[in-house]
Amino acid sequence: MEWYARDSDGTVVFTLAQRASGGSLWTVEFAKKHGKPCLQLSQTGYYPCVTLQEFVEDHGIKVLNVAGSRETKEPGIWRWAYQVVEDAFF
Repeated sequence: MEWYARDSDGTVVFTLAQRASGGSLWTVEFAKKHGKPCLQLSQTGYYPCVTLQEFVEDHGIKVLNVAGSRETKEPGIWRWAYQVVEDAFF
């Protein structure tokens, strides 16, 4: 988990809740530790695909670490995260 944050140009963390917890919170901390930009997206935010696009453009990210809650912890997270990434870049 730490290596992904360290070796990427930036990290996006998907959560359904407003605050990251567990492994998602660790990922945020690892990004900070290595001085990498990190964005947490939750379903409570507006236009997450636009927010993600701007984050990637503003930080010149070529390799994006995508992290977040497990489907078993937050049912529906996988489908929502997939849709946000697809809408943002494809």
